[in-house]
Amino acid sequence: MKKSVVVLRLASLSIPKKIEKTRFIVTSMTGNVNFTTPNPTLATITANAGNLETAHIAAQGGGADETANMHAKELVLDLSLKLLSAYVEGIANSNPMNAEAIILSAGMEVKSGGGRRAKEFAAEQTGNPGEVKLSTLSSNRATFVFQMTTSPSTESSWATIGQSTRAKLVKSGLVSGTRYYFRVAMIDKNGQNPWSDVKNIIAL
Repeated sequence: MKKSVVVLRLASLSIPKKIEKTRFIVTSMTGNVNFTTPNPTLATITANAGNLETAHIAAQGGGADETANMHAKELVLDLSLKLLSAYVEGIANSNPMNAEAIILSAGMEVKSGGGRRAKEFAAEQTGNPGEVKLSTLSSNRATFVFQMTTSPSTESSWATIGQSTRAKLVKSGLVSGTRYYFRVAMIDKNGQNPWSDVKNIIAL
């Protein structure tokens, strides 16, 4: 069976986005039964993100020294995230049938095996209790399949909640205070494309 590969895409992220992504990964892995002994530890990852955030703030009004320190802290965070992704990848591929779901449950992405992933997928509150709005970029002559779960590491738990030519969906009836995970895939003339990045949100 083909090995699943983690991708982080760190080079394409601004420092604030990188810190945001790091904290999402830490949140996703905290208490996750798939990852009992993260290496590096989640405390180390959190500290590295905090150090980068502090250095980034200092660099905004500082000089060359502050900027150099910021880049040094960024390199430390990048390295620790790459080591963590290798740990996640190893855990995932020890369970090949669920490898992709395990990687996604860590808040990381899986290298696409071809096809077009739905882009800029977002999940956001509508302001109404138990309701979430899902959206992605529209595409001509494509159908979108939206799925939801509360257990992203269990592939069989994903349930289809909508299929439409529209790139938006409002899901209602959610339980307040529960964290839900969502994904979307496009279906075009070549069949179903890879799933999007997984987004999670706590229902109002």
